[in-house]
Amino acid sequence: MSSESLFPSFPTLYTERLVLRQMNAADARDIYAFYSDPLVTKHLDWYGPSSVEDTRVLIDSWNQAYTDKKLIPWGISLNSTMQFVGTLMLMPTRGHFKEAPFFPLTLGFDLKPECWNKGIMSEALRSVLDFNRKHIGHNRIQAEVLPENAASLKVLKKLGFQEEGLLKQYLLHDVTKTFLDVVMLALLLS
Repeated sequence: MSSESLFPSFPTLYTERLVLRQMNAADARDIYAFYSDPLVTKHLDWYGPSSVEDTRVLIDSWNQAYTDKKLIPWGISLNSTMQFVGTLMLMPTRGHFKEAPFFPLTLGFDLKPECWNKGIMSEALRSVLDFNRKHIGHNRIQAEVLPENAASLKVLKKLGFQEEGLLKQYLLHDVTKTFLDVVMLALLLS
């Protein structure tokens, strides 16, 4: 499949309770508030953007990466209220989506604490995995999770991801400059 046919427009996804959509400057205040919550950033390698303006710049960079076919940055909203509740990113580990299937895809996701343990992230991830099967076709999708992030490990394993091992000092925290271990999980589709 050519990259042009894969990305003629941003792939908005709909589930029973959710809309996964492109984020824009109007979302900056909500996204900044989201990443300002220490419960959200507890298991990340950064503390989020430092201001609403930095958030606008971040959204622009995500959307540019989408245009360059290096990232699909979904904002997760409840379809009943369109309230922003999280993010879900899908990206090739190297290169562009158009280089399928040479490189695996990596998932990254974050969710508001008040939405935890309600099946929301499982629903969003299932939608993205289905989108990959139907429209992208990458065989391997992986996720890197801090070992203490039991909730993310649980949701990925529930969706069929297999734990492949612990990568020692794999990430450098953007602020603390400490090295972080991650658990590598992968889902193979063939």
